[in-house]
This record gives sequence, C-alpha cells and structure tokens, in this order.
Amino acid sequence: MKSTGIDFFDVDHTLTQRSSGRHFILMGIKKRIFPARYLFSIPFYYIYYRYGNINIAFMEQGFPQLNGIRENTLENLSRESFEKKLKNDIYPEARVLIERLKQKGREIVFATSSLNVIVKPLAEYLFVENIIANNLEFKDGICTGVFTEAPIFGESKKEKVLQFIKEKGYSSADCSFYSDSIHDLPLLESVGNPVAVNPDSRLRRIANERGWEIINFK
Repeated sequence: MKSTGIDFFDVDHTLTQRSSGRHFILMGIKKRIFPARYLFSIPFYYIYYRYGNINIAFMEQGFPQLNGIRENTLENLSRESFEKKLKNDIYPEARVLIERLKQKGREIVFATSSLNVIVKPLAEYLFVENIIANNLEFKDGICTGVFTEAPIFGESKKEKVLQFIKEKGYSSADCSFYSDSIHDLPLLESVGNPVAVNPDSRLRRIANERGWEIINFK
C-alpha cells in the first residue's frame, strides 16, 4: 500500500533530548578510540550549532578526527553508544507520534545533519527505513574523515529532501518536517506541514509568527 505522504524528522533535540554525536564522542573517549582532548570540542560544537555560527564551509571540513579509524570500529561504537545512552534519550512522546503517523499510512524518514553511522541504530530501533544524513568516506574499510558528497545542512539539506520527495513521486505539500533548529528553516519553509519541536528561541519566534504547529516534548 502506497503511503499517504512522508513525515521527515530531524534527530538531535527533536527525537532525542541530547545530541547523538555527543553520546558517540563520549563513548569513544571512554573506549579509548578517541583521545581525551576531544572532550573539549563538545561545548564548542554545541555553542556553534545552537547559536547559529555553523555554516556550510564549516561543515565541509567533515570530521578529520575520524581519519584512520576502521569502519567496523565506528559501527560497533555507534551501536554501543545507542544501546547504553541514546536509546534512553528518545522522547517517549516522539516514539508515540511516529507510531501514530505510521498507522495513518505515513512514511517516516530521518533527515539529519548528523552522521549516518551514528543514527542508523536509532532508525533500526524505530523501524525507520530511510535516512538522509551525512555519510563518511571509507577506503579499504578505513575512514578518511571526509564526506562522500556535499554536507547535508541548511539549504543543501532542503535540496536533498526535496529530491527524495520527487523520486518518491510526492509533492512537498504532502510532506511534513519536524525540527528544533533555526538551521532547518529552509526545509521547514518548503513542506506543506512544518512543525517546530522543542524549538530554539529563533525558530519558536518564527513558528509563532507564521502559525506553525509547535510541539514540546518532555
């Protein structure tokens, strides 16, 4: 049975209380896969992302910190990080919402600027088949630290989602996007049903001005 439309979800701070990447890095430090100095980068990335200072040029750097690490090491780390940390971070209301949308015949897709390797266990757990995320390049099973294509962020994230909608044979008017971040404004403006979830202050103001639905998970 063909679905009635697509509901796209951001991940960090939308479906989960904290960043999936944060759990991943902390677990990697604990397992001595990453050096302890990476701990100091967490507040830096958080502030840059939360307050709007990250841009596409910044994202194009990829993750050079991951250069030289084996693919199966990152996959195993991601699964352990999910099982021990991220799974407990999922908003219960988000789980209920996704199940309710599925029952209505909607297709669920994650659309995130996080790494595919990090969010894949979450998608499997929630039975979400499609992920739009940043993919790392691997050569002979070793990570190079760069992305396989242009970073999925802001405008490029919007274009990637619109391409996916077109390939699926839908109109953007048939689709929803759920996000917490002002960085996702281009995509929120491009779908028929934009929903601000736990929005940051700037997105909350815009959502109120435009009459968009606002959801606050606890």
